[in-house]
Amino acid sequence: MAQLRRCVDADLPLAPVHAVVGARLRAIEPGRADAMMAAPPEGLDAALWLLADFVSGLAVTGTLGAGERITTLRLTLHVLTREVAGGTLAAVGCLDERGPDVALSTAVITDAAGATVARAHGRNAILADAVAAATRVGAAPDWSAPPRSAVDLVVEGAPLDPLAVNYAGVVQGGVLASLPARALEPLLGGPPDEASASFLRAVPADGRAVHTEAELQHGGRRLRTGRAALRDADGRTVLTVEGLRYTA
Repeated sequence: MAQLRRCVDADLPLAPVHAVVGARLRAIEPGRADAMMAAPPEGLDAALWLLADFVSGLAVTGTLGAGERITTLRLTLHVLTREVAGGTLAAVGCLDERGPDVALSTAVITDAAGATVARAHGRNAILADAVAAATRVGAAPDWSAPPRSAVDLVVEGAPLDPLAVNYAGVVQGGVLASLPARALEPLLGGPPDEASASFLRAVPADGRAVHTEAELQHGGRRLRTGRAALRDADGRTVLTVEGLRYTA
């Protein structure tokens, strides 16, 4: 917690992924995290995934004891609007429930006018192991000027950007989930209004490419649903996303 508060006090990036997109941690306390970033000119949903994972995870991280860490099991993003006022996104993550092994948290993302853009719900496993004991908030690059868009960090069929990693040194889950969510857009007639990502394994930024496979599950006139899988260079499924889009 002390290291996280130093990032707030000195306006330091928490991890490379936050430095490159300009996602700033503004406040942290046990069970709550506040962050902000500029709304990107394109790829809004990727930014929403990144922010949702950022603050919903930190709301849990602030309650951890020595030798504990979290890993995201599932993150569900509900997008209410893509009309963003003021060009700035603010995100607040709050702990909802915590047991010895699992924690639930919520993220609310608003624009500069205070209107809710999206809400997210996270389910995290709490682990105590040697990996947790060795995990530290390390040095991150300085803020990118201008910030890059989150949508450019993970691209279909391309090596993962080495700056897409979180403080644990693996690709940030929200950025990773945004790729299969984008793969659903052609099938759903646009970006999903609601999507749930299940994280099966961590992904290092090791210079190898990732690939998506998407399928339409229901193609109604108003409601369309689909499922997409993200696979690593060895063909293993690393996460799945199920999404829906409703047209009135």
